[in-house]
Amino acid sequence: MKRITPLVLIAVSLVLFFTVGCAPKKAAPAAQASMAAPVPRGMVVFFEGDVKIDGTAAEIGRALGAKTLIETGSGASCDIVFDGKNALRVSQNAVAALDFSGIVKEVTLKKGGLTSVLRKLDKIAGTDSFRVVTPIAIAGVRGTSFCVWVDDKSTYVCACNGTVKTIDAKGSNELVLSAAHHTARNYLMKGETIGLSTAGVEHHSDAGMESLAARIGEKIDWSKED
Repeated sequence: MKRITPLVLIAVSLVLFFTVGCAPKKAAPAAQASMAAPVPRGMVVFFEGDVKIDGTAAEIGRALGAKTLIETGSGASCDIVFDGKNALRVSQNAVAALDFSGIVKEVTLKKGGLTSVLRKLDKIAGTDSFRVVTPIAIAGVRGTSFCVWVDDKSTYVCACNGTVKTIDAKGSNELVLSAAHHTARNYLMKGETIGLSTAGVEHHSDAGMESLAARIGEKIDWSKED
């Protein structure tokens, strides 16, 4: 019967030591979770007043996921930047559901106002890159500065600097609004029908649009269409 000599035992021990010690280490559960964390789709860069993000108090620098609900109180507002060169301002008394999960970015504006300065959107053949959906109308753009305001009986849309496509919720009153310095329409609910009227500059101002553009290091040239 052969016996295992001390030298053989030492050799086997060394092989096991280096085999186990040099084996690739698995990431700890916490590290694996961090690697799988969702990529932020936007960020809160400014707010004032009572602002809630997904039901909790807003914070400067808060990252937004693919879908976010923003609610603002009286006198409140919230500025958001996404993809570096796009800025949104949710105005007072608003409820806005942001959906950045797809190539087409969409905001469902249930009430209140939204102003936008959009400089870096994905280009999609044959369709708009950004939409605002309200109970009465839909506004779509591929990159421009515009304002949408909603109450229980109307939707206001202004092409502040650029081009906005609009259509009512029933698929009628389709328009293309283009301007270097504001052109606006009101979609008005009248019983079972939706009417359309010309509007002036309401709910927003040049100064407000310019301050929003400054959030992304941009300026609005009011002498030409974006």
